[in-house]
Amino acid sequence: MIADRGLLKGKTVGVDATTLEANAAMRSIVRRDNGASYDEFLTGLARQSGIETPTREDLARIDRKRKKKTSNEEWMSPSDPDARVAKMKDGTTHLAHKAEHAVDMESGAVIAVTLQPADQGDTTTIQETLAETAGNLAHLIEREAEKAPDQEPQLSWEPLAEIVGDKGYHSNDTVLKVQQAPARSYIPEPKRSRRNWAGKADEQKAVYANRRRVKGNYGKRLLKKRGELIERSFAHCYETGAMRRVYLRGRENVLKRQLIHVGAFNLS
Repeated sequence: MIADRGLLKGKTVGVDATTLEANAAMRSIVRRDNGASYDEFLTGLARQSGIETPTREDLARIDRKRKKKTSNEEWMSPSDPDARVAKMKDGTTHLAHKAEHAVDMESGAVIAVTLQPADQGDTTTIQETLAETAGNLAHLIEREAEKAPDQEPQLSWEPLAEIVGDKGYHSNDTVLKVQQAPARSYIPEPKRSRRNWAGKADEQKAVYANRRRVKGNYGKRLLKKRGELIERSFAHCYETGAMRRVYLRGRENVLKRQLIHVGAFNLS
């Protein structure tokens, strides 16, 4: 509907992600290998160390000495296997999902939304979100072509040409894939030590080009606008929309609810 009324540009797309607390409790997690609860696992460790009838203090002491206490490779929620242990925006640790938006930087409309594992990094999840964005824009182009099959579609917006993200999305592979799309990336580079580009000529060229664009006046304006528009979609859908903690289980069910929220946001 936004595209039909000429409001969707689709040229410059900003990408960002946030975490949603899952409908599952940390105290209920179980081992992936044998299904043992956390208390049962600690009791087994205590007995292996020679304590036949461990007390709560014994279990707490053993737990403090362990490393990687809640690895997603070892633990899962029996009620929501799609949820992952993750650190939330406020610093607390919960079972969570990761919501990622691709927003049109002209109108503020959400072009694509994905729900992915909360333990995946931004450089990994952006691939699926950009693929979803490209697919949605291609679908709109096909609709325009169907209206006048004998004519070249006259679009009121441009296809995906510029990608804007924060420094969490910066990596050699991400910047190179955006350039090969082809599109222009505006992703700030985190502070790193001196790079070794031996055998990585293509990655070096893409990273240096992205660095030049980010430092320009146009790039700085885009980065400032990205924070404003994408955070607005998060605030409407998850804060005002009361979805910061979900009340459904399973990634498919949560995504359906997300699409309803995002659709209402776009209509507004």
